[in-house]
Amino acid sequence: MNRLAVALLASAFLSPVAAKAADIIEPIPVVEAPADYSGWYIRADAGYAFSSETSGSYRYFDAHSGLYGDDFRYSSIEFKDGYSVGGGVGYRWADHFRTDLTADYYNFKVKGSSDCAYSFGYSGCRFNDSSKADLWTVMANAYVDLGYFGAVTPYIGAGVGFANVSYGEMRNEVCAPNCGDAYNYVGIHEGLDSWRFAASLMAGASIDLTQSLALDVGYRYTRVSEGEAFAFDAGDRAAGATGVQGRDNGFNLHAIRAGLRYSFY
Repeated sequence: MNRLAVALLASAFLSPVAAKAADIIEPIPVVEAPADYSGWYIRADAGYAFSSETSGSYRYFDAHSGLYGDDFRYSSIEFKDGYSVGGGVGYRWADHFRTDLTADYYNFKVKGSSDCAYSFGYSGCRFNDSSKADLWTVMANAYVDLGYFGAVTPYIGAGVGFANVSYGEMRNEVCAPNCGDAYNYVGIHEGLDSWRFAASLMAGASIDLTQSLALDVGYRYTRVSEGEAFAFDAGDRAAGATGVQGRDNGFNLHAIRAGLRYSFY
C-alpha cells in the first residue's frame, strides 16, 4: 500500500474522532480589555484622631519690673481624641504608583498643665489650662500599591506639606494650691495660629466596589512641627506685656481613616 493510500485511510478514520472532541471541548471565551484608565481620581475621607501628648514652653511677665522670664517648661499639652474630614485629587502614573494632593481638617479639645513660674505664696502651685484647636493640613502624597489580591489592594505611602494650627481662647486657672476653688485666678489668653511643616506616613488597603469606585481604609501618622500657641492675658497686656507667651513643641497625629476614591476612565 503506498503512502497516499495510508494518508487517506488515516484521515477518514480520525476525522469523526476530531469532530467529537471539538464538540466536547468548549471554546475559550474572549475577554475584552477594560477601558483605558485616564489616571485621574478624586477622594473624600473621614477619620478618627487619637489623643496625643506633647510639651511646650512659656514666658512669664513681671508687671513690677517690666521684665520677661523666658523658657519656662510647659509640662503637658494633651490633644484629646478628635475627628478629621478631607478630600483631594490625584493621578495614577503606573499600575503600582500614584500621587495626590490632599487637604484635611482636624478638631481637638486641648488640656494643659505646668508648674507656676511664681508661687503666689503657696506650695504646689500649678496651671490648669483648657482650650481647643483647629488644624488644617495640605499635603503632597505618594503611594506604592503592593499588589492586587482580587478586589483588595494594600498600599504604603508618605507625604510632606504644611499644617495650619489655630488655637482657640485658652482658659488659664492658677491652682494655688487646689484647682476649682472659687478664689483661684483665671486668665483668658488669646489663641494664636501658625503655619508649620508637616510630614506623614500611611498604610492601608483599597477595596474595589466598582470599576471606578474604591473604598480606602488606612492609618495615617502625621508629625506637625513646633509653633505659637497663645498670647498674654488681658492683665499682662495691660501691664505692658506683648508678643507670644506660650508655644508647643510640635505634636504627633495618629488617625484611622476611611473614604471613597473615584477613578476616571
